[in-house]
Amino acid sequence: MHQVLRQAPVIQRRVAAPHSRAAKKRVRIIKKVRVGAGVWKFISLDRIGGRYVWDKQPGRYFLEWWAGRKRRRELAGETPNQALEAQRRKTNELIGEQLTGATHLKPAEEGGTATLITKTLELFREHTKTHSPAKPATHQRYNQVLAHFERILGKRKFAEAITRSDMDDYKIARSREVFAGRQVSPATINFELTILRALFYYLILERGIPMENPCAHFKPLRSEKERLKGRPPVYKQAELDKIFAECNETDRAIFATLVLTGQRKDELVNLTWSDADLSRGVLRVTAKGDFAPKDYEEREIPLSPDLVGILRKLPQNSTWVFPGTNGNRLGPNTMLRRLKEVAERADVKHATLHKFRHTYATRLLEDGCDIVTVQHLLGHSDLETTRKYLSPDSELARRAVNRLTMVTKSK
Repeated sequence: MHQVLRQAPVIQRRVAAPHSRAAKKRVRIIKKVRVGAGVWKFISLDRIGGRYVWDKQPGRYFLEWWAGRKRRRELAGETPNQALEAQRRKTNELIGEQLTGATHLKPAEEGGTATLITKTLELFREHTKTHSPAKPATHQRYNQVLAHFERILGKRKFAEAITRSDMDDYKIARSREVFAGRQVSPATINFELTILRALFYYLILERGIPMENPCAHFKPLRSEKERLKGRPPVYKQAELDKIFAECNETDRAIFATLVLTGQRKDELVNLTWSDADLSRGVLRVTAKGDFAPKDYEEREIPLSPDLVGILRKLPQNSTWVFPGTNGNRLGPNTMLRRLKEVAERADVKHATLHKFRHTYATRLLEDGCDIVTVQHLLGHSDLETTRKYLSPDSELARRAVNRLTMVTKSK
């Protein structure tokens, strides 16, 4: 923490006000600190708006100003109050004004604080690890966001110095960046802003830092796809047929489980045989070790007879239903890499693991399953997240219209 004290205003007569501003800008406070045995150095003080951030190193404060082309310095004192009072007097001296009407300074202990951005990020990382110990993927994603924040706005140095306009600059900077050959999407930037909003609320509510949240009520960015309000992409049956035709038995079981249970990738990677009750025809999504379901919601998913038959054929020589080659848990990117290889052979474009989940949800709703049941099967905490699957595709809409008949017959 660095102590901050607002600089006291200097009251001048109306006719001298422009000169007062010029002189005040010219007289600044610096500090002389010891950097080694017998070695002293002048350092500048950081500022946030009209406030100085007082350096905690032992030393003395000095005033610095320019008289023509010559730089002048003089001792200002050993405390922030002494330095500010010396600055006020020197300002008035240079302007040639009387000291009457000058306002009193607040005691230094009444000043605010300034917190280094690097320190706040360190505290927030420890906070998220403590409150979400079984979410290593979440920690990794948060660290990526905090690294972007420090890279783009770290020059502001103090958390209290971040403003709404700074966060707008952050959105603009991120929207111009490219990752993996693609421009950073509005959805990604919106997600990052929610993480940074949580960071500042943590500083305000948990650490008691007096500031406004610069991310509160931020305006989300919208992509062209979001403006069109299209539903999530799904696999057509012909695409699934092509994918499964190119699969070996293991990959076929993995992708069939995804499309017939709607599980997330991490849920399937952490699926154990103790979670699979094939006699009852259900899979359980449970927390274990360093894994916890999203929103910490454990649930049961009923299995179709076809999927039960597929799973019964799998060897059970590992804890995991879908282990890696060494019998351990699959790596975080192994499943996606396998899908990309299969999709390339099958000539299926834009194949993703999450697309199986979209297909599962859409088919349930189109076959008449009620939305609350689908919400539970998917593990959604918000019904609105499930509702986005309700928009039917053009083929289904055409079939529904074709079933319509005239209400009355012509005579």
